[in-house]
Amino acid sequence: MEKCDSIYYDFASLVAEATDVIGDTMAYKVFLHASIAILCLAGSLAAEQLRFDAVDEWRTWRLPLGIVELDDAGVIRPVKIRKDVDPVRDAAAFGGGVRAAGSNALAAARAIDGDRLTGWSPDLADDLDDWWIEIDLGRAVAARRVALTFLESAPPCALFDVLLSTGEPAIDVVGNPIEGSLVYRVKERFKENQRQQIALDLDPVRDPFVQFIRVEMLDCGSGAALAEVEVEAIGDNLSLDLAAKGGDLEIIVDIDGFGDAASFANSLPLADGRFSLWTENRRINRPVDVISRMTLDLGAVYWVDLVRIVGNFLSRPGQFRFNFDRYEVLTSDGSLAPNGTRIWHRQFAGKATTSNRQLGIANHHFAPIRTRYVRVEWVFWDAACAAACVGCGIVPPCQFWGGTRELQIFGEGHPQRVMLASPLIDLGGDKQVHAIRWRADAPAGTRVEVRSRTGNDLQMDITYHDKNGRVVTERKYNKLIPSFKGRIDTALSPGANWSPWSKLYLQPGEPFASPSPRQYAELDVALVSEQPDAGAALDWLEIDFGDPVAQEVVGEIFPVEVQPGERTEFAYYIRPQRVAGRGFDHLEVESSAPIEFVEVLVEGEVVEATAEPTEGGVAITLAAPVKSRQLVELRFAGTVFVDATRFDAFIAQGSADALLRQRVDVGDAYAEVASSTNAVRLPVGARLLANVAMGPLVLTPNGDGVNDALRVEFDLVNVLAARWIGLRIFDLAGRLVWVREEEGKAGGRVWVWDGRGSWGAQVTPGLYVAELRVEGDEGSYSRRRVVAVAY
Repeated sequence: MEKCDSIYYDFASLVAEATDVIGDTMAYKVFLHASIAILCLAGSLAAEQLRFDAVDEWRTWRLPLGIVELDDAGVIRPVKIRKDVDPVRDAAAFGGGVRAAGSNALAAARAIDGDRLTGWSPDLADDLDDWWIEIDLGRAVAARRVALTFLESAPPCALFDVLLSTGEPAIDVVGNPIEGSLVYRVKERFKENQRQQIALDLDPVRDPFVQFIRVEMLDCGSGAALAEVEVEAIGDNLSLDLAAKGGDLEIIVDIDGFGDAASFANSLPLADGRFSLWTENRRINRPVDVISRMTLDLGAVYWVDLVRIVGNFLSRPGQFRFNFDRYEVLTSDGSLAPNGTRIWHRQFAGKATTSNRQLGIANHHFAPIRTRYVRVEWVFWDAACAAACVGCGIVPPCQFWGGTRELQIFGEGHPQRVMLASPLIDLGGDKQVHAIRWRADAPAGTRVEVRSRTGNDLQMDITYHDKNGRVVTERKYNKLIPSFKGRIDTALSPGANWSPWSKLYLQPGEPFASPSPRQYAELDVALVSEQPDAGAALDWLEIDFGDPVAQEVVGEIFPVEVQPGERTEFAYYIRPQRVAGRGFDHLEVESSAPIEFVEVLVEGEVVEATAEPTEGGVAITLAAPVKSRQLVELRFAGTVFVDATRFDAFIAQGSADALLRQRVDVGDAYAEVASSTNAVRLPVGARLLANVAMGPLVLTPNGDGVNDALRVEFDLVNVLAARWIGLRIFDLAGRLVWVREEEGKAGGRVWVWDGRGSWGAQVTPGLYVAELRVEGDEGSYSRRRVVAVAY
């Protein structure tokens, strides 16, 4: 390799260039450079690296903060979900902390700093009415206990009150909330206290939630101080802070009729931790049931085991506490059924209980299950109830508004799957990407998955909103009066000609799988944990790229349709344009089908070449390099068992220890063949079993080497995932006398039956039925033959 100094350019992590102004919103074109290293290699090509490592570089990605955390060293880790937590410790993350203190406010934070050697105490010279401190947890939590700890260095306060609030405001005489006020539903006085630690156990029925804790000191001596306020809660609520975590919340009333989806902003009261009430006041009266639903997207896949529907437990006289009757709770990890719809798992289906209606809360426990989406679907209007309700007046009591203050989700452990998305990456022109590398800490049961896509075109996306944040069409937006118009968002996104997402890269350094050379790229990274007790951490990620071997290279295979299981000779035509340097002298073909090299022709002449088998195909080295516009014809033989089997071709340049590969794009390389594809098809209607041959059909298993065994040859076709295959021998009474079975994929097989039964001895002379069967997605396929056994 030619020697050359490495040159490192430290660009700003993100350079934004204003390109247009649309309405009141500026549109930006984003170019990402991060840290680029340029390495000179043999010939005229240069290899470059784009690396994401530092905190500023990672912040250009779409990171679901709250699901993952980014530390000062630039390492991304999934956040572990906990049971039995103290929400005081992370109150600041939810906007909480010390709400106020009537006395000695500068020292108030010492009561929640986790240090039992420091504390807060009122100034004894202040008025007794000012001897109080109030803690805000930032969100209402399901608490079991509130504990106070006093400094050990002095006697504790002898008399004090502990007051707890959910955040519910007081109301005026006409029922309007009084701003800044709080209703304390729990008030406990501690008298003649001599303990350094006291605890207030909460009744989950009467006092299910806490957000504010107020401590009023009534009798404290010199040196007495409140060292710590602690809360024992059931766990981390996954439904909080959805926007930052890339989650979503959708409510649709009347899903089968004319219901509109509520905007995220209007749905947010269900997941803000502040017990704002969501309800639908629209009256519906129909001859059929009206179904409504709430769907919550957690932003990642978690191990979930509890869904809590918190109804109007703060209701006042005349209000319903739990306004559901018949409803279902469903979960999904996002997996799709063959028809493209999401697969749901029903965790509950039934009617609300008397307890639900009395408490205003429904707890649905189940075994931990992978969950990203949670759905509550309920009967909003009960037609049967209305039909049976004689004399109920104009509006019968058959409508269930679904009034909900919180939809809470709990689980435990690391998220099962977290997605990280890169910004649009501008490689600075048409570049050949060689590999993606990363460093991660991936304990057993965890892994990092990376995928890519590339393209040359970008499009401007414009999103219009009304004043409530609801997405509307441009036409509707233009009809709104100015005061009803909301923001306009603009963003660049991949154009129509971008490639689909590549296969997964499971190991660092795997060859790049997306079309290249291209100017733009995007990456998706998944941190996967198969068990909740471990998580993968990503340290850095880099892209190796450089100038392409050829500015354009297209290829096609011929023939494009073959018979399953038959050895076929193929020709792969490749034509490069604007090849760099002296040309390329390496070819590779990869496929799931076995490949047997035959020869290489350049411009119709056979050339000297050597072939080496690789893990997925064959690598060929040419004695002379190929130049621009020369037609390469690579001939090889193979046997195809799966429809649309792909044969991916690559050209390469460089030495064995620094080989730069470039994928061959599908296209018209040779006008004399009608192909323009790299996929080989099987005839329409090809079944799972092909080329089945059984013989001899008369067995004489006497050991003389003639007709001693039944030989069954067959090809399993179009089977991508392992399926059950069996060869069974029956007597004419239908009794099974011998079987061979396995789980297998597409390919050729030869099985033998030597005339013995499953008990090991020779079967009796007579007629038998040999059945070869494979189980497919749409049923089973079988072939049968009658076999005679004689001695």
